[in-house]
Amino acid sequence: MEQKLHPNVIRYWQITFGIHTFKWILIGCIPLMIRIIWLPAWGWLTIISCLVEFYFITKGLAFICFGVYRKYSRRSYLLGDEELMIRWGNVWSDNSSIIPLSRVQHVDQEQNMLAKRLGLSELTITTAGDHHFIVGLTEEDAALLRRQIIELSKLDNKDAYYD
Repeated sequence: MEQKLHPNVIRYWQITFGIHTFKWILIGCIPLMIRIIWLPAWGWLTIISCLVEFYFITKGLAFICFGVYRKYSRRSYLLGDEELMIRWGNVWSDNSSIIPLSRVQHVDQEQNMLAKRLGLSELTITTAGDHHFIVGLTEEDAALLRRQIIELSKLDNKDAYYD
């Protein structure tokens, strides 16, 4: 049965995308400041700056209010005996990766300050060709899943994990 992420990940995405949106709103104010300070005759610069600000605010609010729930509904993972399936997507796409556990080289558990405050962790699974991420696990679930992946990838003795 597919495992869903912890519901705190919705709040995490809302905060991180809110910070990201605020950054782009500040960057969008640069043409307006240039117009006010150096180029008062360029009225068209005000219109462009206002349109850019409107775009960033609308996009940010739409994702924060609706997109994170859609993103949450499309994210899950399933650990089998021989493979790990990670399902992800956003508003427009639905994707999945199947990772053979025999190909797993490294598993990391990571947190940033905000994730730690919300009790969340991210698991990074490294294979020969790529890195795969499971974002939105509780710290305990991430540690347990990490240990399970390592143990299952040790079953054949031709892997990177040795004791």
